[in-house]
Amino acid sequence: METHFFATYYLETQRDLRRVAAEMVELETTGQWMGLAGEPTSLFAACRGEVVEVREHAPGKGEVVLAFPLLNLNLEEAAFPGLWLTMVGGGTHALKLYEKSRLMDFQLPESALRYFPGPRFGPEGTRQLLGLGPNDLIVGTIVKPTAGLTPEQVASICYEAALGGMRFIKDDEKMLNTAYCPLAERVRRVSEALRRAEDKTGQKVLYAPHITAGPDRILDNARIALENGANALMMNFLAAGFGSLEMLARARDIQVPIYAHCGGKEAFTRVPGQGVDERAIVRFVRLLGGDYFRVSTVGGYLIGGEAETIQRQVSVMREPMGHIKPMMPAVSGGLKPGNLAENLALVGFDAMMLAGSGVNKHPQGIRAGTVAMLQAAEAFRRGMTPHEYARDHEELRLAL
Repeated sequence: METHFFATYYLETQRDLRRVAAEMVELETTGQWMGLAGEPTSLFAACRGEVVEVREHAPGKGEVVLAFPLLNLNLEEAAFPGLWLTMVGGGTHALKLYEKSRLMDFQLPESALRYFPGPRFGPEGTRQLLGLGPNDLIVGTIVKPTAGLTPEQVASICYEAALGGMRFIKDDEKMLNTAYCPLAERVRRVSEALRRAEDKTGQKVLYAPHITAGPDRILDNARIALENGANALMMNFLAAGFGSLEMLARARDIQVPIYAHCGGKEAFTRVPGQGVDERAIVRFVRLLGGDYFRVSTVGGYLIGGEAETIQRQVSVMREPMGHIKPMMPAVSGGLKPGNLAENLALVGFDAMMLAGSGVNKHPQGIRAGTVAMLQAAEAFRRGMTPHEYARDHEELRLAL
């Protein structure tokens, strides 16, 4: 139905689930016809939402699917704010009608998708930038330690990683463009180092410096980074705002991939049955132009590393969505040569595998740590365990 968009919520209530869903969708669209002369108008009727489906798993507990009229939104000027205020930012999570509410996911018709930019590059465009084929693994890293590094030290780390075979490098989210490591100088030194590495290896590397700032500064930071040689960007859409992500994606002079950093999303997603599900957040980010989005590592140190949780997010990144390009998942949070195989088995090679400490802590340094990751990937390709392949590969043996 092109006239509505659909949202699925999980609710827990002491009342009748269907009646609660009906009150919820009424509140989030029109409310009741209040004291105006005459009967409700046809316009009022067209603006009312409706309950499409109720899936009750236990008394008062289950999913409800609500239909919201697109007529209520100003898609031309405020598509995302309209969706957010309808599904999340109204009384949805504040009503006393229920004990828990969670936005699970939502679907937009083609008529609404055209108001969103979507990723500019996605997986296919990223591979073209790097000169990689469809089955080539993209191994990347995060600059560590997270703070206390000078621009020269960051550049040295990136240089060693690139010589080892890293194809994507990003700043850590705690690299906040401080006085001791300013954005322009850091990016300039890293870009120079990566050019030297490319002269030796023949391999291009994408570097995404952290540019997060307020909406009034985000485009300036992006341009500073690009002027100093950056060929990708990283911003946290929760700290800078979803609108800042959309501004970057729409800016005609910013023709590089965007790593949409999701640090903080667990404040919405962590409590079962409450908040905003990862799938909905991934869908918002894809619509607004993020090229890359992090998922947790199977066998890592962050929550969300369960196979089902990862697959739900990755499915949103890859499913058909009109003209909106797919996103590329970035697996991180404890990734290392020893657990690379199970993560590749889950998400495949059409993803970025980002190892921070998993390569930085290699006893022979980050260059050898990167080689060990690539050796672990080759073992997976050959159907061998990492330990079997490590018998003839020193870097992998030491990593394990």
